[in-house]
Amino acid sequence: MSNPSESEYRLLQARPDECCLLRQLLNAGESFVSGSQLAHDMDLSPPAIWGKIKKLQAFGFEIEAVRNRGYRLVKQPEVIHPALLELAVKAHGMEIPCLYLPVVDSTNNEAERQIANGRRGPFAVISSSQTKGRGRLGREWISASKENLYLTVTYEPRLPLEQLQHFTLWCGIKLCEALQGRLPNFPLKIKWPNDLHYEGQKFAGMLTEAKLDADGLKTLFFGLGLNVNSKPDNLPRTPQAPATSLQTIGGETLPINTIAALALKAIQEAFEICIQNTDTEASLAEAWPPLDSLYGRAVTAELNGKTLAGIAQGIDASGALILETKDGSQQMIRTGDVTLTQF
Repeated sequence: MSNPSESEYRLLQARPDECCLLRQLLNAGESFVSGSQLAHDMDLSPPAIWGKIKKLQAFGFEIEAVRNRGYRLVKQPEVIHPALLELAVKAHGMEIPCLYLPVVDSTNNEAERQIANGRRGPFAVISSSQTKGRGRLGREWISASKENLYLTVTYEPRLPLEQLQHFTLWCGIKLCEALQGRLPNFPLKIKWPNDLHYEGQKFAGMLTEAKLDADGLKTLFFGLGLNVNSKPDNLPRTPQAPATSLQTIGGETLPINTIAALALKAIQEAFEICIQNTDTEASLAEAWPPLDSLYGRAVTAELNGKTLAGIAQGIDASGALILETKDGSQQMIRTGDVTLTQF
């Protein structure tokens, strides 16, 4: 990946005129919208409308222009676009501010900078490419493809830490449920504690980071890297964590701005479960098992610097992985690596 230009690091905001224009084109479906109608609704001249159409075409929108008929949106670009993102977020009943940067070092890092500069949560930072993306335990998250989604949602909950102890698990549950709606014939699963899988292949990773003070949880950063439309040849290949994408799973390209909105809504639903005290042992026990990719599988896990082998037996009330070892005893794995293995 070449070094990004200074302009690529800048925040891009959805412009009201672009939102208005795209909203009308989207609402028209396969029909044409007359240039005069657009000019009237946007209080602009027909040449000004044509100028905005050309800018959208330059970005990657396929817009058909026919004399005496107007304009018709044929195809959207397969990358994040601020106006499309804003329209998709609002269509899903969300009002969360979305800050879009074409390139960023890390969306979690940018979210921290925004908080340090006085921005108040909740808000989302979204990018098409990270130069220093990271996952759990400081690992690199390969994130140079504009076909995929990289985002961080920031909250300032001011709650006791234990009230959000299951937040990452609920995010995994809600994300799986939301994305399953787009891929109904392909069972999506969660690999404890923070990966989303399909048939043993990883298509998303989650990273939750928090800042504490004397009153409890001050700031919560939830990062998500989601492989949306990457082709198989563009995905990393490692024996420990083979990668896939939603496009590869389902066999069709998905609208990435809509997927981003679905993800934001899912994360918000997970947050509300925790802050509204509906995160009970019974509700988690009911939601987790159908999505658990490890249950009954032979795994190895790291515990206090030691490697343990056993059979995964779900999670306990605290969200820890239950590992049944050869001698029949159970070990609770609260942090660290868990990998499938021979037992």
